Amino acid sequence: MSNHIKSETLLKLITENLPDLLWIKDLKGNYIYANDSTCKIFLNTLPEDAIGKNDLYFAKKERSKFPNSPNWHTFGENCAESDLQVLEKLEPITVKECGTIRGALRHFEINKAPFYNENGKIIGIIGIARDITSQTILEEENYKLTYYDLLTKLPNRQKILLDILKTNPKACMIFNIDGFREVNDFFGIYNADKILQEVANRFFSKRLKAYRVGGDEFAVTYHENLSYEELKEKAFEILSMLQDEEYLIEDKTISLGFSVGIAKASNRLLSKTDIAVNRAKNSHESMFIYDEDEKIEEKYKDNINMAYEIKKALAEDRIICFYQPIVDVNNGEILAYETLVRLKDSYGNLISPFKFLNFSKKIKLYHKISQRVISNACNTFKKKRDFFSINLSIDDIKNRETVDFIIKTLKKTRTASRVTFEILESEGIENYDEVLDFINKIKILGAKIAIDDFGSGYSNFEHLLKLNVDYIKIDGSLIKNITSNPRQKIIVETISSFAKKIGIKTVAEFVETQEILDNLKELEIDFAQGYYTGKPIDLCQD
Repeated sequence: MSNHIKSETLLKLITENLPDLLWIKDLKGNYIYANDSTCKIFLNTLPEDAIGKNDLYFAKKERSKFPNSPNWHTFGENCAESDLQVLEKLEPITVKECGTIRGALRHFEINKAPFYNENGKIIGIIGIARDITSQTILEEENYKLTYYDLLTKLPNRQKILLDILKTNPKACMIFNIDGFREVNDFFGIYNADKILQEVANRFFSKRLKAYRVGGDEFAVTYHENLSYEELKEKAFEILSMLQDEEYLIEDKTISLGFSVGIAKASNRLLSKTDIAVNRAKNSHESMFIYDEDEKIEEKYKDNINMAYEIKKALAEDRIICFYQPIVDVNNGEILAYETLVRLKDSYGNLISPFKFLNFSKKIKLYHKISQRVISNACNTFKKKRDFFSINLSIDDIKNRETVDFIIKTLKKTRTASRVTFEILESEGIENYDEVLDFINKIKILGAKIAIDDFGSGYSNFEHLLKLNVDYIKIDGSLIKNITSNPRQKIIVETISSFAKKIGIKTVAEFVETQEILDNLKELEIDFAQGYYTGKPIDLCQD
């Protein structure tokens, strides 16, 4: 007996035991052949009973078994169209179909091709199908995870970006829950999540296609060419839906407020709506409309450039110091130099601290700049005999790293006995415990303290008594008008008189003319500083 299996027998073994579905139909759609998998899964019959019958026959047979249920075999009603495509084009096609088979949803990838006899004449269609249900379900789950928010079931930020790219809506609005961080803090994450779900349900109830685009932000897009007035009207309708009825937390109710941003744009629609809602959150109005004429995005680009310049300047040692003389009012002799910070940009231009110092706080680089200034100043004066001063903010004093750096640098450069730290009187100096602790630490080392900008805003003479300061620097807004405004001259006179009685020296800022200097002598101010008495210089180039 031969060990070789005949090719016909081998083919029969393969096709009958193939896990994939394999069948052949004639030109009328009747089965010429169907393997076991096709008969078990698609047709629910024996192979011999499939021959000569079509898909519609089996579909009707399944339907008759479940007359009151929609869960009967539906594939048969979808096959005829794809069979026709094969016959029209006379080339293979691949389709994906899904349907219910005896109550279960199944997905198949089906490949079909013309079936020829030995003479090359087309006599039917051959098909092979693979069950891809598990793969499809996994893909659908991944799609939901990628494009839908698990908490609210709303489409997420990734989805709105995709939809905007595909459908190009003309307008968008974003609704932000006012003070939602406090809701989290006061009522807990669980209750805050319940509120987010309730907000989403209100969008669902009005059949609005909304998105959850942030932790507490929800967006709606519009494809109609609506005017801003029409958009505002729709926004107020949604606000009414969101705000008029209170939200339930456990057995209590709370009210929520919302800020809304609106934008119309043909490009960067979501970004511009983000800008609008941020402006609404930071203004006194609950609604803000993005205006192209304001060039807000250009301002953001400027901020990005400034952030880059600051970071690069720190890396390349381009945070530099100039020093302005502080002189004796009576004889013009230099008492000390005030340290003034500058930033040299990538093109060699000097940038004023007014343009970058406060900004550096927002990008968390302020303390790096402060420490660089302290280092530069102390190292500049460690081999000189001059006295010098350095400006400090309450942020510096509250920052442990900066305070430790100051003490370490003073000890290392041995400049403590010649440095004065100028603290802004108007910037949170009422935090006496922290300020006093700092003053005590550096006075032990021999440093002195000046109160800067005294007389601006609300000046408190009690500060001078409590903080044991050495100098008062009178704000320039008083000094520069001393010759023309009698009231301001009286204020300067009062400060000078009070300072002398408690043994504190006075320094006048913004001294720009001889006339101002003469008035300072008359008022017995001790020291002067300004462009008239000496401009800022780079001592490192001396």
